[in-house]
Amino acid sequence: MAAILRGGRELRYTGLEQFPARGSYGGVDHCIAGARPYALEFANESDVICLLLGDIFSEAGFEDDGEETLLFRGETAAFHPRHGSVRVAASTVRHGFIAFSYSDDFQGCISDRGLDRVRSGGSVNNIRLKSLRHLACYARERLRFGRPLDPLEIQYLGGMVYIETLRGLHAVKPANASTLSDAEFDRLSAFIDAELEGDISCARLTGCVDLPLRVVFEGIKTRTGLPPYQFVLRRRVEQAQKLLMRSDFSIAEIAFRCGFASQQHMTSVLKRQLGHTPGQIRRATRARKSTSH
Repeated sequence: MAAILRGGRELRYTGLEQFPARGSYGGVDHCIAGARPYALEFANESDVICLLLGDIFSEAGFEDDGEETLLFRGETAAFHPRHGSVRVAASTVRHGFIAFSYSDDFQGCISDRGLDRVRSGGSVNNIRLKSLRHLACYARERLRFGRPLDPLEIQYLGGMVYIETLRGLHAVKPANASTLSDAEFDRLSAFIDAELEGDISCARLTGCVDLPLRVVFEGIKTRTGLPPYQFVLRRRVEQAQKLLMRSDFSIAEIAFRCGFASQQHMTSVLKRQLGHTPGQIRRATRARKSTSH
């Protein structure tokens, strides 16, 4: 742990372990930093992409460069290539950031372009795209209202951040790149519906159609207007609504069959998306049936 004097006070640099909200799932590691000043120093063995949830005013240095005043703008991304180093003393932090790192297997699965062409350019900050802004807003609002991101959602979010950051780094899409056909989209939809009870990971989606994850992500987003995680969640909600209206399964059983983490999780999702709890949906359905009889 290093320490320096700045502005009459001592700053102690530590690594990402200073942020307790950390985890790993399916080849995507992450940590979430809140809205408080920090002094961060680490050498990254993996490619790291940070999704900035708000502005961060700092003194920062990357690789062998000297430190300089830097504003990390909110709702952008920052890319730090493997085998580099990062040193940031952040004095003002709005909302914080989510840092993602990616295994080689995950990178090979999610894109046929990769980061090889951009690593030599070193760290790149303030990568601004409308798509990244939407992802940052989504994550920020979830965290701000105390609705934590579950591990599978983190993997999907990290995958979208990877794809959009790669696009922002001017990686060129090959002219003969695969696209998601109607038949492949139908196969994906059928697979999701059949596997709602289980864990629908990024790797399973790509294996279903034997296409790079980038193609799957972009194909779903183009056809539905939703990122993959939200598309899967919508199918869970639709199936739960059908079972509540047409079956005698208990609410807890329906939550399990539709892949929700718990009955409480399903209740909060349905209330947020449909405006009604499972119990309210079921009671309204029974009332209509009783009236019709």
